[in-house]
Amino acid sequence: MLNYNVTHLEKSCTQLAQILGKNRVWKWDARFETALAEISVADKEGIYGILTRHMGKTWNTDNADSTPKVVQMVIDYFGGLNPGQTLLTSDPDQDGLLLCAWWPWGNNATISIRLAVFADSLSDEENDALGLLFRGWFGI
Repeated sequence: MLNYNVTHLEKSCTQLAQILGKNRVWKWDARFETALAEISVADKEGIYGILTRHMGKTWNTDNADSTPKVVQMVIDYFGGLNPGQTLLTSDPDQDGLLLCAWWPWGNNATISIRLAVFADSLSDEENDALGLLFRGWFGI
């Protein structure tokens, strides 16, 4: 059972799912427990702009040393950040983090975006319940 107010996360996720969902196929990435979509490099500026407006914070190899604890936990979960990769997050000082891993492919034609939610204050069981809600918001 999840005893947690998910209103702000639900609002952000449903807006992103609606905006980004046009012409996107979302699938569940069980490896990282994220919603996964692939975008064309031709669409990157528009998609990146949408994500930065919804998230607000960007982390990459230039500023990864100065991340808050919760953001560092997420970066570590993904195995670190490589050059060219970016982690976008909502406000890390607010409980309940919306995040997007932005991973360009080596072919210079495709970018994977992985979206997820995470709350550091929740137990693993509660984060699993939050993950199920998240999947519902993205219809996966």
